This record gives sequence, structure tokens and C-alpha cells, in this order.
Amino acid sequence: MSEVKIVATLTPFPEHIETVRRAARAMLKPTHQEAGCLQYDLHESRAIPDVRELANQGAISFVFIERWKSEDDLKKHVAMPYHDDFLDILDGKLENISVQRLTALPD
Repeated sequence: MSEVKIVATLTPFPEHIETVRRAARAMLKPTHQEAGCLQYDLHESRAIPDVRELANQGAISFVFIERWKSEDDLKKHVAMPYHDDFLDILDGKLENISVQRLTALPD
């Protein structure tokens, strides 16, 4: 089985930033304990609408960088009760959610 790489970006509505931040951070410890988890990092991101104006910060997002040993390991993660709880907390609090599977391109 081949490794699975995921980038998940959650952009909360401004009034829900702290709730989403707490819920996202709470996912780290139990996920790191999963046998198939190779990487599960959480980052906070500020949108930069114009690269020429780096100080011009836009919306806050939370970005998970994930690596799993296999597709089955990712499926097990998504089936965990704490993952369901996380999705319940997020319900109605996100302006946008984007989950992307990454595939490396050859040289």
C-alpha cells in the first residue's frame, strides 16, 4: 500500500475562529496516537490577498498537513468517534473547507 498525503484547510467565520482553533488542536493528540498516522500537523494561516503587500493579512484558516501509511489508515481515522465529534463542532462554523489529496509529480 502506498502512503496517502492530505492537506485540509478550514476557514471559519470570524466569530467562530476560537472555537474552531480549540477543536482543531484537540484533534492532534488522539490522531498522533493512531498506528497509521505518519504526520498530522496543524498550522494557522493568514491569507495574503496581494503578495506585494505582505503585511496585508486576510482571513484566518487552519491547515492540517497529513500523511498516512495507507488508504485504509486514512479511512480508519475518518471513522474515529473523535473525528465525528470534530465534524459536529465544525457544523455551521466554516466559511470554507477544502480537503485535497496530494500526488507527487516525477522530476
